Parts: sequence; structure tokens; C-alpha cells
Amino acid sequence: MLSSEDILHHIWKYKLFSLQQLQTQDGESLKILSSGIHNHNAGPDFQEAKIEIGETTWAGNVEIHIKSSDWTKHHHQKDKAYDNVILHVVWDADTPILRTDGTLIPTLELKNRIADSIIQNYQLLKENNFWIPCERQVKEVDQFTKQQCLDRMILERLEEKSNLVQALYKESKYNWEDTFYVTLARSFGFKINALPFEILAKNLPQKLFAKHKDQTILIESLVFGMAGLLNKNFEDAYPLKLKREFQYLKSKYNMKPLAPESWKFSKTRPENFPTVRLSQFAALVVRSQHLFSKILDIDDAKDYAHLFSDLPVHPYWETHYLFDKEVKKHSIQIGKTSVNNILINTLVPLLFFYGKQLKEDIFVQRAFKILEKTKPENNQIVKGFKALNFKAEHAMDTQALIHLKKYFCDRKNCLNCGIGLKILRTA
Repeated sequence: MLSSEDILHHIWKYKLFSLQQLQTQDGESLKILSSGIHNHNAGPDFQEAKIEIGETTWAGNVEIHIKSSDWTKHHHQKDKAYDNVILHVVWDADTPILRTDGTLIPTLELKNRIADSIIQNYQLLKENNFWIPCERQVKEVDQFTKQQCLDRMILERLEEKSNLVQALYKESKYNWEDTFYVTLARSFGFKINALPFEILAKNLPQKLFAKHKDQTILIESLVFGMAGLLNKNFEDAYPLKLKREFQYLKSKYNMKPLAPESWKFSKTRPENFPTVRLSQFAALVVRSQHLFSKILDIDDAKDYAHLFSDLPVHPYWETHYLFDKEVKKHSIQIGKTSVNNILINTLVPLLFFYGKQLKEDIFVQRAFKILEKTKPENNQIVKGFKALNFKAEHAMDTQALIHLKKYFCDRKNCLNCGIGLKILRTA
């Protein structure tokens, strides 16, 4: 006995059952002209189906259950929305079902019409605890099917990421420069400090920086001061100067800094400490006013990374990760991996959304080119898929694999995955 209607929805949708000599439970001939449109909302499971029963062609809805008695269990007999069901498709027709007016609803039973392999493959995918459900079968899936699946994944990935950009775009009252500025700030926080960076950017509008564009120390003091990291008693000259400048600016602009507790330092490498990222962000602000306009003018995907290299970061950070704590000299520039992270998680979604919003396909294609020119990510998800013979030649591949794992494999959403469907249909 099946335990889920999902597989029956799939089998009905793609007609994965014997169509020979179809009959309703009361013996009338049956021909499926159209399975209908799968309805994922309230109401019958498939709409606008066309079914020929006996000499009559019917147009309407199809409802699917494991047992026909589930109709009553789900209280459909009390809902007139189900009176236009023209066919009840079930695994087991254990009882006749009537409409609210007392007329019989034709029923099609499938339990003797579905190949055992389909049910077995489905149960194997749904019931195992492998890293991905199809771990033992996926190596047999052809490359064309895998690529089709990943092509869909990258589109879904970009649509998902552009949702955040869209929300920030609306919040900024449809200002592209401000949208990019806040989105970019989030990327400097990576996952762990994305939110405080976002709040910082919203509390430090670009127009405020523009008033001090030739005063590097004032911009740095605004960034660190509004981050809430200048409220201590310092010993080093640099943080003391930042604090002194910020006290004046804070009073002048009536500013309210973030709580210092907003920033997460634990479980973070020193080169990713918020202090280091804030210093790099301040340097980017110093060097690049109206950065989004410059980005739109770039037409070679390789040139985007140069925007984030050789930033004028204050030399204090060459020997510090924290204020007043000197360490061995190290690089203060954003590393290549971090730059790639900014490209993947900031520039690509923003260009994708910008192109979609303005109906300018050149920017959508530019987003894809950046992914194709960016090195593949190297994380546990990517390593896991590579062990299963998936290719990961660039960031386009790795972003697709991350989306596949997160939204399909981890959720065992195999019936909506091209690879899962291929395995399910393999006898």
C-alpha cells in the first residue's frame, strides 16, 4: 500500500500506468484526453482535465487519493467545490463515492496498472538516509539529464537570491545605487555578520559619505563608530583618533550606533573578523563612490573582480585584527575566495534582478557570464556531488549543486527533480 498521494499525482500527470482497456469501476470505457493542470492550491488536484467516459467527453477536475474512502475522510462530500470532479483516481477503490446531489463519481483504480519498479524506486528514494536520496542510482543517470536539471537549478537559485535584492530595492524607494550599497554591505558580513552589516549600511546612507569623500579618516570613523566598536578606552593612536572624530560626527548628525554585541567574532577566522571586514568596507567606500554605475559600464566579466582588489585599507590593520592587539604582519586585502563570494552572492543576483526588472537581457546574460568566469566553490556540498561524478567547473555549476542539495535532496523532493524523475521512471 502506498503511503503518499504525491507519487499518484506524478503517475497520473505523466500517465505512468497501463492505458490499455481503461475502465471505470462500474465498467464504462475510459480514455484520457488530457490529465489536466496540476493544482498545488486548495481544491481538486488537477484542473481542466478532459476525459472520455463511454460515449461522453467530460471537461473538469480530477481528484486523487490512495483509497477512494479518503474522499469522505477529507470531507469532500460536504464541499460543493468538488461537485465538478469528473474522475476520482485512486490506488485502491474501496468504496463508491457520490457527489452532494447523490450522483456517482466515476472512479479509476490504478493499483494493478502501475509497474512495480516505479513504486520500488519511489520508496527507495523516500525511505533511505543517504547523503542524497538517489546516491546509489545517480551515477547511472545520463549527463544530459543531469545538465538539464542543473540548468533549472541555477535559474531557481538566481530567482531566490534576487528576492532579497527586490525587497531592498522596494525598501530603498527604487534607488539602484542604494540597493547595491546595502546588498554589497551584506556580502562583507558573509553569513555570520550579514544582518549587522545590512543595518549599518541603512544607518549610514551614501549621501553622508559623499559629504566626506576626500576625508578618509572621517569615513573610517563613521563606519567603526556606527558599528558600535569605538566605545572603549583605547591605547593605540589610530582607534583613539577614530573615536575622537566619531564623537564629533555623532553629535553633529545625531547618530545612534549599533550595539557592539551585534557583531559575531566567535567561530570566525581572524581575517574574517568584523573589524577587518569593516576596514575593507570603509576602504571600498573611500575609493568607489557610485559603484553601481561603474558596474553597469563593465562588459567583461573578468574585470568585476578588479573592483575589490588593492583597496586603500588603513595600514593599522596589517598588524591588527582587533583594536589595541598587535599581531604578526599579514595581508589586509580581500582574498580571492572572498572576492568570488562577493561576485557570486552580490553582483550576480543584483545584475540578474536589474536585467529582469528593466527587461534588459544583456545584464541577465552578464550575471551568467560572471558565474562562468568565477572559480568553483569548494565546500562539503560540492565535494559530495563531485564524488558522485557531477562536474563542478565554475561557480555556475557549484551554485546549481548547492540549490539542488538544499531544496531538493535534503527535502527528498525527488518528484520535482529531473534526476529523481529519471530514476523513478527507470524500470
